[in-house]
Amino acid sequence: MQLTLRDFFMRLPLISGIGLKTTTACWRWVECQPELTQIGPTTLARLCQEMALPPKKADHLQHPLFSTAIGEQVTTNLTHTGCLTIVDAGYPQPLRETFAPPVALYFLGDVRLVHAPQLAVVGSRKPSPYALAAMRLLLPNVVQKRICLVSGLAQGVDTLAHQAALAYRGRTIAVIGTGLDQCYPATNRSLMRELCQSQLVFSEYPWGTHGARHHFPERNRIIAGLASSTLVVEAAHHSGSLITANIALQENRNVLAIPGAVNNPNSVGTNELILAGAKPILKPEHIIEEVLVDNLP
Repeated sequence: MQLTLRDFFMRLPLISGIGLKTTTACWRWVECQPELTQIGPTTLARLCQEMALPPKKADHLQHPLFSTAIGEQVTTNLTHTGCLTIVDAGYPQPLRETFAPPVALYFLGDVRLVHAPQLAVVGSRKPSPYALAAMRLLLPNVVQKRICLVSGLAQGVDTLAHQAALAYRGRTIAVIGTGLDQCYPATNRSLMRELCQSQLVFSEYPWGTHGARHHFPERNRIIAGLASSTLVVEAAHHSGSLITANIALQENRNVLAIPGAVNNPNSVGTNELILAGAKPILKPEHIIEEVLVDNLP
């Protein structure tokens, strides 16, 4: 049996026990074989050997890959969602260039939005009135410049970012930590439904996957990887938003932060980012000039 590279990368993450480290290593190996167009048992054996996979791991990868059961899972996913694999021309190049890109991304909505300029927006799940006021001040002009807001559909700042894009007839992408048939938090189900219809929702998790704690940090790397710049609106000292900001820094992306009051615990994280070199954002133009730097006169 011979698999196209697209089929290979749709099947690979579905194998139980094959995680992000292995899928990334497989992609790096394929990337170094420009003449390769198909994966069969012989090629897969060479891949395992050259990647120096332990025999148990190699056996765990080789036997299920060509199975009918994995093929049926692929069919189920494609029945419900679209899928971009890392070898597809439409896969977002900024994400492909990251350290550990997802080899398969399921989506619902308008996948053309990946080609717009992207700004990741992250922050507190319980934003203060100051954070709300700052977003109302900054985001409308950004949205009207056709900059796409990327966030995680979580409570708080994420939700407000998606809503701002909708309110000002802009573009937004949600990256979630469950399968596309799930919604977390459940209170955002109607918002997710609207985004699936008129915007774009991404997940690296197949249909039927429930949320798990480790999914959300993994989701954050996709949010940071899609965007040229990440805006942190409000973040406490150990906020999850800082994970996304740190990933963006590691990927050599711009990190922007809204300064806050020194006595506000929810602003400790953003103020520390600025102290470490993040760009302080005081007006919409500060965001626009970072995201659209290549398109400005």
